[in-house]
Amino acid sequence: MPAIGNAAWRGSSTPLQITLRSEGLLLGGFGHVCVAVWNSKPTMALFESQRAALAATVMRHPGRALFLCIVSSKADPPDQDVRDGSAKMIISHDRQLAGCACVIEGSGFRAAITRTVLTGITLVMRTPSPFGFSDSVTGGCQWLGQHSPRGSLAGLVEEIARVRAQ
Repeated sequence: MPAIGNAAWRGSSTPLQITLRSEGLLLGGFGHVCVAVWNSKPTMALFESQRAALAATVMRHPGRALFLCIVSSKADPPDQDVRDGSAKMIISHDRQLAGCACVIEGSGFRAAITRTVLTGITLVMRTPSPFGFSDSVTGGCQWLGQHSPRGSLAGLVEEIARVRAQ
């Protein structure tokens, strides 16, 4: 399978459809992929927006829906209520969610804490949905590509970069 970012995958005309752009959270859809980019500590209000966006994606693409959650290096780990809600959100979709990738950007202590928190969340989840971690958007998209029709994620890495730069 070609790498997500190589020339064979570039040039997709599918835009990332933005549904929410706030200081703390960017939400969008890319076909059957729900994309969440966290730029600050998750609040319950923003988490509810993410939950609703994922539910809508799963409803439109049952059994094929994917979730890509990107945690920027400047986002603090969530409080316990958001952690619990995150686990319930993924579990609630059962087999209708084909996969979930979590990208934890950055290095150092903050990224290590965030990875520890999210790993802890996944350890208590009992879900048939495959769950993967990455330290880059490219790696997260490559992992999701294993759970998606070939070529369906073409251009996603570039779209995320374009939208984040705006």
